[in-house]
Amino acid sequence: MNYSVIVFRSRSDALAMRSYLNSRGVPCATINAPRSITQSCGLALKIHNVSRQTLVNLIKSCPTKVQCSVYSAYAEQGGIRYRLIS
Repeated sequence: MNYSVIVFRSRSDALAMRSYLNSRGVPCATINAPRSITQSCGLALKIHNVSRQTLVNLIKSCPTKVQCSVYSAYAEQGGIRYRLIS
């Protein structure tokens, strides 16, 4: 059940990153940002089957510079926990 979640400071950053990742063949789902890791934007991207390093490199190479944080999600007794990656 491990996956990555990217949270953003603005909706426009979230939409720009979703568009960029889709253009690079990275499927992602737009979700409500989990409360425990949300920034000022209520949107987040959920990404499966992409290594953490590949994801960080893709974000750095995005021509539209976005403000975001990347978290790894994992199951733990009592719910889902998030660990900051970048």
